[in-house]
Amino acid sequence: MVSKKENISNFNYFLFHFKSINIFLVLLLISNSVIGQEKAINETVEIPEPLMFDLVRGLGAKQGELEINALADFPLNDTSIRGVDWAPEIEYALFDNFAIELEFPFNNFELEAYKMAVQWTIGSSKNNKYIHGIQVIGEKYIHDAIFELNLLYVPAYRFNEIWSAIGLFGVMLEYGDDTPKKNHTIILNASLFANLNKHTVVGLEINNSDPTFQRIDDNSMELLLLPQVHYEFDSGFAFQFGIGPKFNEDNTDLSAVLRVIKSF
Repeated sequence: MVSKKENISNFNYFLFHFKSINIFLVLLLISNSVIGQEKAINETVEIPEPLMFDLVRGLGAKQGELEINALADFPLNDTSIRGVDWAPEIEYALFDNFAIELEFPFNNFELEAYKMAVQWTIGSSKNNKYIHGIQVIGEKYIHDAIFELNLLYVPAYRFNEIWSAIGLFGVMLEYGDDTPKKNHTIILNASLFANLNKHTVVGLEINNSDPTFQRIDDNSMELLLLPQVHYEFDSGFAFQFGIGPKFNEDNTDLSAVLRVIKSF
């Protein structure tokens, strides 16, 4: 049986390596000297979207793009107390490089919050490998006096036809009477992807917090490791699936995560 002390030690170990991966990713992007060497986005830099923390359409979205999807997080341990978290959402590009999203997070059959997000793609590099944007997410809880605001910078880089990476870096702020003493969380998320063929992508997503289903907590740091596979059909239907652990100071949660997507 793993002791609480060992759990904390494992958590700190993974957190250290997680921070190292994020620092490496940022330095790698900067070292390619793409920031500031931007152009108007005519041809979108194709970057896969993470499974758990997806984008509001892809970076470089074109006006009129529409996507409907649903995410579900199925607990594989502590099933008597965790329930199924799921969220249907709709995404629409109002203009080139600017998209909005509406999302409705549920736990089992109970609606927990209303969420809205906007995303602006700033630009891409002259070599059409780097692209970046800004994402703002607002979430209002239904049963608690809490409003969450996420402010994120979203850089992405395509190394070649196979490999690409994306990050979401920023802060989550909470407001309201039910807000805990620590009313913020630093968000450091990174994903690495490999395009195996036209339809199939595999990847590893690393999140230091669970942005989709935060719930009421003390905003302490967590670590999610989520290996995943994506498959897209020619019809516009796609699915993403992954299984992975989430570590915190008290315990480890294991989940299977599924996202079903239809784009128009």
